[in-house]
Amino acid sequence: MVKEFFYPKTIAVIGATADPKKFGNAVTVNLLENDQLESEIFPINPKSTEILGLKSYSSILEVDKEVDLAILLVPSKAVSLVVDQCIEKLVKRIIIVSAGFGEINEEGKKIEQEMTNKAHEKGIRIIGPNCVGIMNVDLGMNASFVLTPPKGNVSIVTQSGSFGAACLYDMKWQGLGFSKFANLGNMADINLTDVLEFFKEDENSKVVCIYLENVVDGRKFYETMKEVSKTKPTIILKGGRTAYGASAAASHTGSIATDYSSLKAAIKQSGATLCESMSDYVAAIKAFSFLPLPDGNRVGILTNSGGSAVLFSDYAEEYGLELADFSKGFKEKIAPYIIPLVKKVNPLDLIAGANGETYYQVTKAMLEDPNIDIVVPCAVIPTFLGMTLDEHYSGVIRAWNETVRKKPIIPIFLSGELLEKTKELAEKEQAPVFMSPREAAFAVKVLIDRMKKLQK
Repeated sequence: MVKEFFYPKTIAVIGATADPKKFGNAVTVNLLENDQLESEIFPINPKSTEILGLKSYSSILEVDKEVDLAILLVPSKAVSLVVDQCIEKLVKRIIIVSAGFGEINEEGKKIEQEMTNKAHEKGIRIIGPNCVGIMNVDLGMNASFVLTPPKGNVSIVTQSGSFGAACLYDMKWQGLGFSKFANLGNMADINLTDVLEFFKEDENSKVVCIYLENVVDGRKFYETMKEVSKTKPTIILKGGRTAYGASAAASHTGSIATDYSSLKAAIKQSGATLCESMSDYVAAIKAFSFLPLPDGNRVGILTNSGGSAVLFSDYAEEYGLELADFSKGFKEKIAPYIIPLVKKVNPLDLIAGANGETYYQVTKAMLEDPNIDIVVPCAVIPTFLGMTLDEHYSGVIRAWNETVRKKPIIPIFLSGELLEKTKELAEKEQAPVFMSPREAAFAVKVLIDRMKKLQK
């Protein structure tokens, strides 16, 4: 059912335009910008004969081929008529980007329902209205008006289009890529559960992410979420947790916010990961996208900045994490690479003069130590002693690669704009960088929680 939205052979953009100030232009440009996309595109606009080098049609009824997917970007008052034309054309799937329906008033909800009912009679399903669209990055298909992300293993379904875009941009900045993206808007027809069922079967959706404000058929949603989380890390961020948030959600997509305490309990029982902030959400996505699960919960920390390790340790205690005890063998192994001033305790403060080679040797020793399950290398990037801006991270990743990435590493690298070279290396190596002690500690927590869930 949902899969057909993501694999269309023919796409009609109704409301397409060459005017860069209109949404119809953004969607059309996004579809055409990737040469990898094999879908045939049909711009529909009664005021144009050609749009961006393609023949334009005055109506979808004039297209002389079957249309798998129609994307509607027309004014709300014209949407019902265009949906009727799509039904007459027997378009298989419809995305209504246009707003001005159930999020506005009860009359808008009534119109949504009427369109959905008519479409169902012909076996046609609808995403939206009031959405930004969808993407299948695997195929190079960006059927939305937001920027195309890099290819990856994360698939996200969101009720909020702008928030989904914000996550996408933040993840892109942090080196994460997408497989599928779907913004459902008002969910007049296709809902979160429908998309979850698709992600469960989709081989490229390795990590499943959800931003929700309300749930349709809570029991079915819970059962589906439980099934998905058995095989794929499933991460949920809930909007509308408070009275103010619920009120905002109602005006945003016409949602009646789901009771948060009940949902929180259901998520915990299902084995999914619940996040309560965007930073936690991205940290969890990053952890599951890049890292293997640990075999245990013992954490080893190395740092050139005592403060960053102290802050991580504070959060580690809050999250119930366990710091490993360094064995005699480990202390002997690292002794040739550290100066006598360094105390061989966890966290291991290598002090400011530690260079990339020291980070490589100590990280590798931790990764090879059977008493350490997770390694947390912390660094404030130095600007002294002739050290380069990326040598510490390079040492960490070299050690991780040489130990075949069997254990998770949670590198905390601090330094603002000095981080750019490290980020470039991280993207090249398909490895994570965490940018605060709290974010890193939360990432460790979610990895351990999932490890324990799967062990049960």
